[in-house]
Amino acid sequence: MIYHLGHLIQQGELTISDTHRVEGWLQLHQQDTLVRFELNSNQPTPMAGCRITFSPGKPVGHEGDLPTGIQPIQFGDLISLMIRDVEPPLFNHNNVELRVDGSYSCNFQLVWESKDGIVDLAIEQAQLDVQWNDAELRQSETLPEAMFPARFRNSINERLEQIDQAYREDNGEYLISVKMPSEAQLENLAEFQIQTMVHRLEEGPKHRMVEFMKEISSQEKNVPLCELLEPPIQTPRAEDMSPDELQDKVLEILGRLSVVGVEFKRCKHFDNAQLYDWLIHKIIPWERVHPQLQQFQMTRFFDTSLWCEQCGIYQEL
Repeated sequence: MIYHLGHLIQQGELTISDTHRVEGWLQLHQQDTLVRFELNSNQPTPMAGCRITFSPGKPVGHEGDLPTGIQPIQFGDLISLMIRDVEPPLFNHNNVELRVDGSYSCNFQLVWESKDGIVDLAIEQAQLDVQWNDAELRQSETLPEAMFPARFRNSINERLEQIDQAYREDNGEYLISVKMPSEAQLENLAEFQIQTMVHRLEEGPKHRMVEFMKEISSQEKNVPLCELLEPPIQTPRAEDMSPDELQDKVLEILGRLSVVGVEFKRCKHFDNAQLYDWLIHKIIPWERVHPQLQQFQMTRFFDTSLWCEQCGIYQEL
């Protein structure tokens, strides 16, 4: 069966973590639960290291019933990822001229095949927000001053002075964030501009977010993951289940954990039996998480490669 979901997409995100893997999520209109997907690809892509948030660029009708046969967590094979007619034309699905973070418009299509059938997401005039991974730059704690001409270094202080003058009569608290430049922007300093944002901290959601981040850092309010799963998940022995039953049980557990803000990345060495054993014997009974992750749209992320002998970074609990 083929599910055409393009007309139902409210927004979505995909990450091309390497040349043969795509993962992400979808938010459909009139549906609260996100659809998450992890896809393997036989064809390499030049867009590895890219994270794309996508949404319709123009209002679309949402006629038709919501699909009922699609599981909220999808594992499958990528059939097609097409990004065409991109404006500004710095890349497409076949070629990348420049890796520049920013907003783009294009024709977008993502198609995959899973146990449930073929899922087709086609959006004309889609709006993309693209971020390219630049691990080396982001890990640098300081950037050499020589990298920036004096006028760019001074513009940061000038911008902060303007902010200070604008709010000097206000006794509230503010957070100031500066967006780090991408590699492409550093190569073209003539067009480079400092991007700053001011976040006011008041009693309410933003203030509570700051307190929440402090709690995340201290981990003092973390509770065992098993305490958040009510009613408890039934966990029969893997050998007592058929392959289909085991697959359904794994999807059930991942879905239940997703509801409390816990997500996973599965390496290629973990089959369903290994993943099931890892979840019920190492993650659910022993790991501790903050009980309000989902309320603040935060995610606690687990990667099976940290426990995988074949990945070479095995860590014993």
